[in-house]
Amino acid sequence: MLLTAKPSHPLIALIIIVCCLFHVTSCTIVPDEEKTAEGQEKLDIYFVSDDFKPDDYAEKVWDDKVITLFEEKSHALEDVLPLWHKDQQAAGSKFGYREKAEGSPWNYRVRGTGIVVKVNTESRASTIDIDLLPGDNSADLSIQIGPVIKDSAIRDSLDFISFTDFTNQLEFARLSNAFNKLVNKKVVGDLDRENLMGKKISFWGAYTQLQDSDLIRLTPVILKIE
Repeated sequence: MLLTAKPSHPLIALIIIVCCLFHVTSCTIVPDEEKTAEGQEKLDIYFVSDDFKPDDYAEKVWDDKVITLFEEKSHALEDVLPLWHKDQQAAGSKFGYREKAEGSPWNYRVRGTGIVVKVNTESRASTIDIDLLPGDNSADLSIQIGPVIKDSAIRDSLDFISFTDFTNQLEFARLSNAFNKLVNKKVVGDLDRENLMGKKISFWGAYTQLQDSDLIRLTPVILKIE
């Protein structure tokens, strides 16, 4: 259930009391970017139950649906990149996926093979830079290897999942976190990070149009190291 209201301490206190009285499992208050007529921010207040289990859902669809989708419906990254660097909207129309109409960021399911030319493990959001074969000794993309996985690229690239399937945006966000946890568990958790440099890697994964890095930042669903 969603309530929208202006921020006020008495209101928040009242909501907390209501949550306690009615034994609501959890009550989450989320800032809303939309402004009220008076120019004030609004709060989206979600009453969330434990009926939805994002980790269970993600685990259930991972092998049969997620992996299958990427194996069968991913574009070769070497085909995507030239148009991506030239015109991202054109690249999105040809290679991308987005659930909503114009204005939403494109998401890409891609595959490729390359050589690890840099290992970035200084932060918990670790990555490896990849030079796509046949290679020119420069990085073409960055692959996230965790443990911190940024973006919701996996969730947003899945054409069998819709925001309307879920009760509210919190459930949708929790699902993204669940997929990213599986990336750590099933894809990158056992990587020998000390010996990745120079390795040949084949990958299947997703990236989103909206990023804060110069290189494409890919979230992998499959990694094969030779």
